[in-house]
Amino acid sequence: MPPRTRSSGGVSSAHEPGFFGRHANVYLYVPNLIGYFRVVLAAVSLAYAFDNMRLSLVAYFLSFVCDELDGRFARKFNQCSELGKLLDMVTDRLATAGLLMVLSREYPAYFYHCMALVLLDIASHWLQMYSQLLANKTSHKDVDTSAFVLLRLYYTNRIFMGVCCVSAEVLYLAMHAATDAGAGGVGSIKGPLPAGLFNWLGALREVPAPVPGGRVGALGLQAASATAVGQLAFLMFPGWVVKQVANVAQLWGSCQALVAFDFPPEPWRGHGKKSR
Repeated sequence: MPPRTRSSGGVSSAHEPGFFGRHANVYLYVPNLIGYFRVVLAAVSLAYAFDNMRLSLVAYFLSFVCDELDGRFARKFNQCSELGKLLDMVTDRLATAGLLMVLSREYPAYFYHCMALVLLDIASHWLQMYSQLLANKTSHKDVDTSAFVLLRLYYTNRIFMGVCCVSAEVLYLAMHAATDAGAGGVGSIKGPLPAGLFNWLGALREVPAPVPGGRVGALGLQAASATAVGQLAFLMFPGWVVKQVANVAQLWGSCQALVAFDFPPEPWRGHGKKSR
């Protein structure tokens, strides 16, 4: 069979990638379409946060699911793009910031805590992305082997990263749902775990809890642990802590990388004089 020649009109129709391939219209890539839908879901969730708890929770949860799907489809269809990467990261940051703003209103005693979490999340990721661009890296997830061990594990192990991210988002959603504690509300549903698992809460004095009103004592914590969202929040708490530690490590490591860009460390000169 003679070799195929390229027609003057461009690529042969037999080789056109089609909708589910790497075509030229990046705006219509499947993962980017999922990203647009995710933005709509996050906006709906935040818009109805104080009026329709169930709709708010379902919309945010679906938006979070789309965060997993867009990456899978991008790799499956070879439709990774710079637009998609930026859309994904910006949506992540803004959705989480919006949810924390909602919590700051529902838990007024923790307003400054919520604001600190927003600033840490945005600043650490923005500095990480900028420092990686200066180092000619293709992604903010491409960390050096010299980075903090927890940060390397966070960005190289998808399961570990997924557990941390899911824990943080679910913790925030559980705290949001706990404010719907009226009759028939989401926050009033009894938890499946036995109350005896949370007897250790009696030793605590005053700590944050997924119930309205800010700080509560041990009795309030034990009451919260009887609900489904309260138990869920307590189970997600360790993963949330690791996520915040990773954010701090990311912030510090990025600052060090920026300083090193302006003042590169001097190479080791060794002992003795250099021969001419």
